[in-house]
Amino acid sequence: MTAYETVMVIFGALSLFISISGLLIALFTLLDMRYKSKKK
Repeated sequence: MTAYETVMVIFGALSLFISISGLLIALFTLLDMRYKSKKK
């Protein structure tokens, strides 16, 4: 593999990780908001 391909693979893995973590954070905040509204 060339240096360009290696960088692209690392960049792709990082962007995938960032998108998944962002989705999880959004899901947790949604669940937290629903839980707090039920508690009231």
